[in-house]
Amino acid sequence: MEATEKPTGAAGTEGLKLCQLGHEVSVPAGTRIVSQGEDPEFFYVIQSGRVRVFRETADRIQTNLTELQAGAYFGEVALVTGQARSASVEALEDSTLIKVSKEEFDRLLDQNPQLARHIIQQLASWLVAGDRRVEAEVVHQVKLRQLSWFDYVLMLGLSLVLSLVVNIYNDNRIPLIHGWGEKTAIPEITLTQAEELYQKKQAIFVDARKSAFYSQRHIEGASNLPVVLFDLMYPMFQFMVEQEGKDKTLVVYGGTFSRRFDIDLARMLTHKGLKNVVVLKDYSGWENGFPLKEKAAGAPGTLPLGFAGFLEWLPLSIFLLFFVRPIWRSPYLSVFCRVLLAAIFISFALSKIMRPAVFALNVVDYNLTPAWGVNLWSLALPWAELVVGLFLLLGIRTRAAATLIGVMNVIFIVGLVNAILHHMPINCGCVGEVGEPVNWIKVMKNTGMLIMCVQIFLYDRFLVLDRGGFILRDRKI
Repeated sequence: MEATEKPTGAAGTEGLKLCQLGHEVSVPAGTRIVSQGEDPEFFYVIQSGRVRVFRETADRIQTNLTELQAGAYFGEVALVTGQARSASVEALEDSTLIKVSKEEFDRLLDQNPQLARHIIQQLASWLVAGDRRVEAEVVHQVKLRQLSWFDYVLMLGLSLVLSLVVNIYNDNRIPLIHGWGEKTAIPEITLTQAEELYQKKQAIFVDARKSAFYSQRHIEGASNLPVVLFDLMYPMFQFMVEQEGKDKTLVVYGGTFSRRFDIDLARMLTHKGLKNVVVLKDYSGWENGFPLKEKAAGAPGTLPLGFAGFLEWLPLSIFLLFFVRPIWRSPYLSVFCRVLLAAIFISFALSKIMRPAVFALNVVDYNLTPAWGVNLWSLALPWAELVVGLFLLLGIRTRAAATLIGVMNVIFIVGLVNAILHHMPINCGCVGEVGEPVNWIKVMKNTGMLIMCVQIFLYDRFLVLDRGGFILRDRKI
């Protein structure tokens, strides 16, 4: 290769050959010829072989820029600008190079304007190609991170369909709306009428709630007949009614927003043949209209959550990662968060799916769901936990899945805080009838899960299935 300049004016210059200016070097495959960030000293021309030009970040993520073959050159950018090397160069195969020092390169440019123009054109083409590459990467990232209503419709719709289909064939199936189609109409009584009967001692008041709630606060003189223990406790209750007098009115109250227990108990008593069974119309008014018997709430029955309960402690460590920015922003942390959340939610979902009636009673305990929504929520939520957990685990629509799990955590945190502030004697109900105690530690665990959802939403870019197919985001881009 020869770079020459024709004489101009009276005083011409001699043509210069690269072989006269530099010296030949042999480079084995895999050798790094130039390192990003080092001071520029040489200009290189490839006589034979092939090299790659790439950039590398501090955490060793490499971006390939181009590959060069025989006849091409590199290293001129840093020599022209006087700045540190902007990229690294590595031999892809055994290569032979002409190595030209900076002083010789400057003299070569001075005597070869044609070569200088060619270098400028090459730099301009690289800038254009770089702009296009950045644009393509930005477009790809935008498409990868786009959210669509379809994502949410897909997950929630799939959860609802699965819950309804499985409930049809489940031996423990429950109606979509509790009491829907029930032919036994239960008469209601106002708070004023109930107070009058109480003062005249013409009624037997029956608390339908669970024993822990009854022990915490109940109408003075009222009996407790929990719906969940009806068959076991009814003989004793029947004997008590016979002693008190069958002509008295049975006033059933429950105190839950869904009216789940009082309506159920009233129907059960009616089916047993008892007369004069009524339900207190104002489901929560009895706390202010009657003399009460109260005592501190006892600890409800609890059960360790096993492996899933152990996993629930891990989100607490996520709080510490707020202070470690490189780790917090890492897509690999997103993978860890996805797998952990998926394991927790899938295990909890499987414990509730086949026993929706039991889970419904736990939903009632939180006193936040109206009557028409208890069964629907109890059927759909476990399937939503399962579907969203699988989507996270498989890397499908992970930002939408993280959003849904975050919403579930927010709802659960609101329920936990409400239960704590009102001193409700309940457990979390994570695995059916029992679970961990409702306390501030439980709130912190779920807050940790919520933070994990935020991390996934912002930084999940590894092992995901986007609209263009499955992407294995390795370190070489």
